[in-house]
Amino acid sequence: MKKTSLLLLVLLLLGLVVAPSMAQDDEETVIGFMQIVSHPALNDARDGAAAALTAAGYVDGENARYLYGNAEGDFPSLATIVADFLDEGVDVIVATSTPALQAAYSATAELGEDAPLVVFNSVTSPYAAGVADASCLHPDWVVGTQALAPFADIMPLIFEIVPDADTIGYIYNPAEANSVANTDIILPLAEEMGLTVEVQTISNSSEVPTAAEALVSRDVDVFYVATDSTLVSALEGLVSVANDNEIPVIASDATSGPRGVVLARGLDYYQDGVDAGLLAAAYLRGELDVANTRINPQTGNLLAVNLDAAVEQGVEIPDALLESATVVIEGGEVMAAEREPLTMEAIDELLPTFLENATCTDEEIEQQLADLEAASE
Repeated sequence: MKKTSLLLLVLLLLGLVVAPSMAQDDEETVIGFMQIVSHPALNDARDGAAAALTAAGYVDGENARYLYGNAEGDFPSLATIVADFLDEGVDVIVATSTPALQAAYSATAELGEDAPLVVFNSVTSPYAAGVADASCLHPDWVVGTQALAPFADIMPLIFEIVPDADTIGYIYNPAEANSVANTDIILPLAEEMGLTVEVQTISNSSEVPTAAEALVSRDVDVFYVATDSTLVSALEGLVSVANDNEIPVIASDATSGPRGVVLARGLDYYQDGVDAGLLAAAYLRGELDVANTRINPQTGNLLAVNLDAAVEQGVEIPDALLESATVVIEGGEVMAAEREPLTMEAIDELLPTFLENATCTDEEIEQQLADLEAASE
């Protein structure tokens, strides 16, 4: 036994035997990125997560393999995407959008210790989605960030460009849990603001132009777009109807600005993706206690102003609003500050504080458990 140990030590020193930790480092990490549909906000979130993971040292084609799955609006396809990921032995699933999270959670719920980490972003409410009970009460293989648009900050923009507005047109897909959660916030908020909401539901993106025309017939003053993936994926169909009828469009994410809406205020979805990528990187490094990590809300607030759309839709942009914009579109050109590239050094410096701010305290967990029990009585 002693001779064997001595021989092993010599071989290790000579570099002829790889220590277990080194072998683990040499193994390929498999990361699956999935989303319900393509549109700029979700694409930004996906790219932000990939950028953070790459900067953290998990480089596609080198020591990692990135898999991409996009259901392109077909909800049942999400289950197939997750199944394919699991067949490929993914270590992490990055679920971008509420439907993607629900599919990933459902497919991994019975896997126990074999479940990969599911880290989510671009999710309006993981609670309404049935995945978490509270920010510190969630499955021990699922964590992420909450991307609830700041509707109380966005909807007052209506009066900035249409001071006498009294009716807004609102389109959403009730099959999206995130859209139902949004609607439950928007309708009471509109009532408080003295606005009537004309609602038109859709089940797929091809119905968007028809839904918009139906709302035009109801004499709406403004179209308001929440973070509904079905609608946002076909936003140009709504914008076309709006332009033809000179009805302004206001949206809830800044990435919609260049697509023809007059004003778009909302979260920074790229940063939302970066934050999810940081959680995934910490997990892969063995630095994340998933069960005790808080689902933190995304707080960044960006404003896009499209001066070309203002002309098309017959409104003027107040100077004060234009001066506060983070993105301006004029003459087809998008003007915005460039992002600082992510580096390994930046990730290493940022991660400890990021994880500290995302750690649930014992007091938080106890209070949330008590609140949950009280609510069930």
